Amino acid sequence: MTKKLLAAALLLAVACAVHAQDYPNRAIRLIMPFAPGGPTDIVARIVSERLGARLGQGVVTENRAGANGIIGTDHVAKSAPDGYTLLIAPTSHAINPSIYKKLPYDTLKDFTSVAYLGASPGMVMVVGKDVAAKTPQDFIALSKRQNTNYAAAGVGNFTHLAGEYFNMTAGTKVQAVQYKGAGPMVQALYGGEVQAAFLGPVQAIGLMKDGRLRPLAVTSPKRLPQLADVPTMAESGFPGYELDGGIQAAVYAPAKTPREIVLRLNREINALLAEPAVKERFDQLALEGAGGPPEELDRQVAAKMQKYAAIVKAAGIEPE
Repeated sequence: MTKKLLAAALLLAVACAVHAQDYPNRAIRLIMPFAPGGPTDIVARIVSERLGARLGQGVVTENRAGANGIIGTDHVAKSAPDGYTLLIAPTSHAINPSIYKKLPYDTLKDFTSVAYLGASPGMVMVVGKDVAAKTPQDFIALSKRQNTNYAAAGVGNFTHLAGEYFNMTAGTKVQAVQYKGAGPMVQALYGGEVQAAFLGPVQAIGLMKDGRLRPLAVTSPKRLPQLADVPTMAESGFPGYELDGGIQAAVYAPAKTPREIVLRLNREINALLAEPAVKERFDQLALEGAGGPPEELDRQVAAKMQKYAAIVKAAGIEPE
């Protein structure tokens, strides 16, 4: 390295150090790559409020929806690595590399992990009230006698992967019927157009109250406190079936964000996850808080990407 290059590198290092010490000195944007109102959006607003209070600066949730989260995610990947533009991403962040041939960013290389917020522990396999099945085994027997299908909110959506994972584990060939969102999915279940679906626990609990949907099992490793009478897939005879609830939430920064800034954000996020009010809100969303060092998020993303890629391949889902 020449003296000029060495001097430039030293100046850059000093500038980054000074910048990190001064951080934050203005508002931070937390990009939510989906429309307002969903579970991860609610988490984003909880984090924005409490993180802003802890940092002494405003943290604003900004929704940049489109292309299954790709538009907002790409915006963060191409933002300045200064800690003022962050990404809060759900499970789709780890699924998209398997269902899109070309992403405008590299999921692993273009982001720096900040903090793993947590995940919904499992989904709920439900059927319509007129479906003659009270257990997953009943549903398998039914699928051998007649054509059965399940509702999915789009190709590669978590509701789709959950159904295909069931096919893989149970050795069934239940067909997916695609709908544009959770609302049409539920209406199809109510109307008998489809026999089954995999829903997040909060959504499932709300929809089961009127008796039009019946739970068969949960995909979590242990029973959900909110549905203590509903067995797990393992208890139902499928020990290999274990899947979180699809609301896995995490915070990322653009690659090359100074380590000091990443660690500051990580500390504050871990602290806010321990706040009683935040724990209560997460419980209401059936979300288990996680936390830990940035490396824990690295581990989670790598593991999830591998698992989802295997499901996509086994299901024969063609990348777009």
